[in-house]
Amino acid sequence: MRKRFFLFITFFVFALVLLQVVGLLQEFLDWTVTVTHLVNSVFVVVCGLILSYITSKVVEDTTIRKIIHYMIFVGVAITIFFIFQENLVAVGISLGIIAVAFTLIFQSPILNLVGWVYITLGRVYREGDRIRVGNFKGDVVDINPMRTKIFEIGGEFTASDLPSGRIITLPNSLLLSEPVSNFTKDVPYVWVDVPFDLTYETDFKFVKSEVEKIIRNRIKEKLETIRERYEKAVRTYHVKDEPFIDVSFNLIPAGSWIEFRVTFPVDPKEQHVIMTEITEDILQMFNKHPDKVRFPKGRSR
Repeated sequence: MRKRFFLFITFFVFALVLLQVVGLLQEFLDWTVTVTHLVNSVFVVVCGLILSYITSKVVEDTTIRKIIHYMIFVGVAITIFFIFQENLVAVGISLGIIAVAFTLIFQSPILNLVGWVYITLGRVYREGDRIRVGNFKGDVVDINPMRTKIFEIGGEFTASDLPSGRIITLPNSLLLSEPVSNFTKDVPYVWVDVPFDLTYETDFKFVKSEVEKIIRNRIKEKLETIRERYEKAVRTYHVKDEPFIDVSFNLIPAGSWIEFRVTFPVDPKEQHVIMTEITEDILQMFNKHPDKVRFPKGRSR
């Protein structure tokens, strides 16, 4: 019943406009300018309702759907305003002056709103994502048209990726001038380094073999998922010559010892836990094989 009534109103308005254009209705009614404006306004409103209805059915994302509805509403309001104006040039100039003054006065809120549209339509981040904006890092807890709130990770008082306990409020305009990193989008994993200082007498072939076993044992349940997400991102963004490497090693001479670094992927939200567990496992393995693993001592360190 509701759909039939909606279709009836739509057909009726379109018929009135068509009759107005053809000029048949003027023979029977006193078709004044005001009536013309009213019919045109109703026609615009119905078109807006149709667009809103289509948007509700087609667009699944709630935030994007709201933005489109706002744009339709503003478009309908502006169109009706112009319909009831006789001198469009003068009105256009007046609106231009008003728009410039409005922009200068409300520059910050407008930039925040632009940033919000950029966040939403560009899918830069969503609530729950771990991001870094400039020098601020944390988990997104709330987004609105003016600002983004994050639960800070790390910060000035801690060196690890643990929550600092602070909620940081960032203006959305900050995204227009600062680099944004999303640790949980596309490839929701990051590659981290765990360094150790070992002597030249260390059996590095043995060390690499044992360390690789430890790490693969820790991440084996997520390894295939990590590979799939990484390769999908490489295909999506057309990154060439970037093969997937789950565990890699780097040996850097540092004076009288070698800096041994192992790199592997982890979930950014579990980074501090996984790195601590893997470090403990590696140190236990080192201590079990003092004949193959040597640590620098005294001045050699």
